[in-house]
Amino acid sequence: MRRERLLTFVCVALTIGFFACQKDQNNSSTGDSNLGIKLQALNRSFTLPVSSVGLKSASVSTSSVAWDTAHMVVSGITYEAKLKSLITHHDSIEISYKWKGPQEINLLDTTITLGNFTLTPGFYDEIELRVDGSKKTAGLKPVFYLHGVYTKTDATTIPVKVIVNEDVSFKTEKDSVTVTSIDNTDFASVIQIYLDQLMVDILPTVLDNATLTNGTLVISADKNRELYWILVRNLIKNHHCRHYHHAQGFHMGGH
Repeated sequence: MRRERLLTFVCVALTIGFFACQKDQNNSSTGDSNLGIKLQALNRSFTLPVSSVGLKSASVSTSSVAWDTAHMVVSGITYEAKLKSLITHHDSIEISYKWKGPQEINLLDTTITLGNFTLTPGFYDEIELRVDGSKKTAGLKPVFYLHGVYTKTDATTIPVKVIVNEDVSFKTEKDSVTVTSIDNTDFASVIQIYLDQLMVDILPTVLDNATLTNGTLVISADKNRELYWILVRNLIKNHHCRHYHHAQGFHMGGH
């Protein structure tokens, strides 16, 4: 049995696999709840080189990056789940919800929420959340965009831009999840994008020797392509996800 709902919103409101987000299992009521999706960019300022395991550089003199702008055009969000039947305990009900944009999102603004997907209490064989950014729906805007400053080891500063003008997609999934909730309670899943991890495998010497465009270090499909493809590869890797009750503050987890 398959149930599909197309959710289309006209609202000023928003999303890379990540860890599963599941609801507070201390609650015992059985009413449906709403799940909203947030995107949050973290670690805006960091030293180079960046380690994939979060270790700091051992160099005495280091270069650094500080991002002041982070945007993404979200074309759609898909939530899919397999809810175990309470009658047979063998069959699963496949549930699919879709939100369609496009919407340009400031990833540094934690107040923006998209989605509003229904969570029915029960045991889920699998829960999957996918966020898509489409070049077609983004129009003339970049699908993903960063702006900031690169500071070299000699303290020289260079403006830097990252411009991704192609389709990007992020997905998270989790098996064997039990969902319980309080009636009419709203929850949010926060997908956390660690901006420092986008620079993993990018050495300061490569940035120092990159081609500048009118004094700016532009990283795009046609400018500094080697840097671009490393960054795009890091962009589509797994990211963290945190879940919280709207009445509570953010539950920030370590990277």
